[in-house]
Amino acid sequence: MSRSVNKIILVGNVGRDPDIQQTQNGTKVAHLSLATNRRTGPAGEGEERTDWHRLTLWSKLAQFVEDYVRTGDRVYVEGRLEYDSYERDGVVIPTADVHVRELVLLTAGGRIVEEEAA
Repeated sequence: MSRSVNKIILVGNVGRDPDIQQTQNGTKVAHLSLATNRRTGPAGEGEERTDWHRLTLWSKLAQFVEDYVRTGDRVYVEGRLEYDSYERDGVVIPTADVHVRELVLLTAGGRIVEEEAA
């Protein structure tokens, strides 16, 4: 059996305060938006573009972002990319979400928090 890898690493700025929820069994989940910037064109000489990423964090990482992460904070995240879709007004909307396994707060007083493997 061949091995595969689904790993994404992002460094960017939080676009909004975390949206915190709990599942029916009490597990905390947080959703964030993260902005990363890049230059377009050959050799990165074009205009600067912002890409927005949807992040999902569970359990103690969700608690960490609820307590410490705010709009504008710079963070490093590692996780996996998951695709899904939902339907709105008869139209299927595809989604891509980063399920975060590790987060490092890069702003002053940053702390490293790593989610335990399930």
